[in-house]
Amino acid sequence: MRDLTELPCGAAARERVVEVLEKQRWQATRSASRFVARLVHLAVAAGVAAGALFPPAVLAAWQTNARVLLLSAYPTEGAKLLAAAAPVTEVGVFNGRRFFAGTIAGKNVVMGLTGIGLVNADRTTRAVLAYLEDSDFRVKAIVFSGVAGSSYDIGDVIVPDHWTDDLEHSAPPYPPYSVNSSLYAIARRLPGNVALDPNLYVEDLACTGLRSELSTPIRVEDPELRVNPGDEGYSSDPYGGRPVPCFTPGGNLLGCAACGAPPGAPGFGSDPTPFLDPNFFLELFQSFAPGEGGSAVIQDMETAAVARIATEKQLPFIAFRGVSDGRGDPLMLPPIPYLQFVVYQQLAADNAAAATLAFLVAW
Repeated sequence: MRDLTELPCGAAARERVVEVLEKQRWQATRSASRFVARLVHLAVAAGVAAGALFPPAVLAAWQTNARVLLLSAYPTEGAKLLAAAAPVTEVGVFNGRRFFAGTIAGKNVVMGLTGIGLVNADRTTRAVLAYLEDSDFRVKAIVFSGVAGSSYDIGDVIVPDHWTDDLEHSAPPYPPYSVNSSLYAIARRLPGNVALDPNLYVEDLACTGLRSELSTPIRVEDPELRVNPGDEGYSSDPYGGRPVPCFTPGGNLLGCAACGAPPGAPGFGSDPTPFLDPNFFLELFQSFAPGEGGSAVIQDMETAAVARIATEKQLPFIAFRGVSDGRGDPLMLPPIPYLQFVVYQQLAADNAAAATLAFLVAW
């Protein structure tokens, strides 16, 4: 293109041409700026609309290798959770307990039993976490569902915001072990939106995983999901550092997998030696002395061990515990150790599982 000064016209004509070209350039620039601004406005509006239509949990899709580690202690506690995850695939045996992979509410889960007691909870949790790490899976969170004794009513489900234990530690982390604040915030939205069952059903003693429709005349007061900031959970070791063994088949208490799991090979799932020690049962029946839990509103035998590991590994953690031993006993049972547990443990386990499943849906 030739330079404007070379055009065969006077200075006034040249100035007029330059003025026209500059005006056109400014108008084009302004139009482009308006167009870009409009695009930005539309993009922001689309983002706001997407946020309204899709909750953050949907927009923030989980990585394909993300898993929720879903734990219970013994077969009855894990029954409803295993059924909700069906179909499941067995992924391995850890500390004698069988673990399975499945899906609940769109979340990929790895689930199984820790076994009863702090020692089993520690050993099993560490073993399955090591497996998941070696398999390049990312643990999104650890969620525990089970039963416990409490100062609250039988059938209630309690979600403490921290846990402690009675073990001495020579290295951090030290108790109390805090529940993950984001998970706890989700749990706090659940009370009033979870159906907890007050009815005592015929127990699944055969550990089939099937819930009988036969209800007994026994009914507790309407149970509540209690997610109260400041509530403390406490885990004790009534077994003197001994791991409680499991068996296959072992029924609804001492089995090595949740009730309803695919059949496994018969035999000992773990070392039965502790059962040969007479002090094992003596210490067990002395374990629920009144006031042993101190300031805790809920007391069990596993959760703090898992919470400690989660704290150590910086993994999000939360626990849902249904009350099997507590106030509001409609039968007014005598204060015999574990009697309330034997009678109400399935009701408590089912309610804990119902709250856990609602949590997974809300997450």
